[in-house]
Amino acid sequence: MRRLAPLCLLTCLFAGAPGSLRGQLPSLGPLGAEEGSPLQRLGYTPMVEAPEPVARGRLRTDVWLGYSNIFEQDSSTMAVLYLDTERLLTAVTVRYGLADHLEVGLRTTFETDWGGFLDGFIVGFHDALHLGTRNERNFPKGAYSETLQAGDGRVLLDVPRSSIGPTDLRTFAKWGVAGTRSAFSLRVVTRIPTRTLTVGSERADVAGMAIGRIAWRGWYVHGTAGGATVRRAADTRDVLRGQTWFGMLGAERPFREGLSAVVELTGQTQLLRSFHDHDISGAPTNLIAGLVGRTKSGWRWEVGMQEDLPPRGPSIDFTIQLALSHTW
Repeated sequence: MRRLAPLCLLTCLFAGAPGSLRGQLPSLGPLGAEEGSPLQRLGYTPMVEAPEPVARGRLRTDVWLGYSNIFEQDSSTMAVLYLDTERLLTAVTVRYGLADHLEVGLRTTFETDWGGFLDGFIVGFHDALHLGTRNERNFPKGAYSETLQAGDGRVLLDVPRSSIGPTDLRTFAKWGVAGTRSAFSLRVVTRIPTRTLTVGSERADVAGMAIGRIAWRGWYVHGTAGGATVRRAADTRDVLRGQTWFGMLGAERPFREGLSAVVELTGQTQLLRSFHDHDISGAPTNLIAGLVGRTKSGWRWEVGMQEDLPPRGPSIDFTIQLALSHTW
């Protein structure tokens, strides 16, 4: 039960939502979320979003920031892994309503990787919640490494410490099948890598997904399900799977006009294989919790946190996330 301590505040907010308005307040969720682990970012990483396309002739801009701390260290005959970094992901998206119920868009992601300053805080935070810290306390605070070496000596991941730089470009289209309080849409995305992080060159991937929302007794239930190709280079074909599947399930409780609390669980099937190590080739799952709001002038904002659940796996250990968007 102690592992759910970060959700206590949101539980109180949910319970305190004014009953007379629960069935009338519009949905503001879900929270945007994306896996930031360098292992998972060898392929397509899904981004959580709402099912509604932008209205015809309207333009929407989104900026999503995720600041993460990650530590993974393991050594065996199969692989040598050492991830010790803090990473800022910055995703900038532009969407345009091309026709009724149809939007097209462009999204680019930037990464900044460095040793950071949160190591001491994260160790204390995980100790307080009894989540475990592996052997992070045995390594120097603020150290940096993003490396994965296979047992045969091949370097599969080697990310240098870097200032902000682009990592991928995505084009997408979303078709709204049904709308209003309960909604459903279909989305197709093409991902084009713009930075090489491995010995084998990354290639363009395609993803498809269904996005839905159901209104239920003052709550909103959000969901996403889809899959993506993993187009592998010849020298990584034996360690990368050819496709991944992903999903999200979330709950939103509006508790006054322009403000909602949201909790989500995201998951994705394994991307890497043949390592027999859950920290490398496990399935990443994350718990996300936060607040979503909309101002009277039309700006939409998000603030939240993301924690890997369970603690073992190839997911980012902890992420603080912010987002801001506006439709013009």
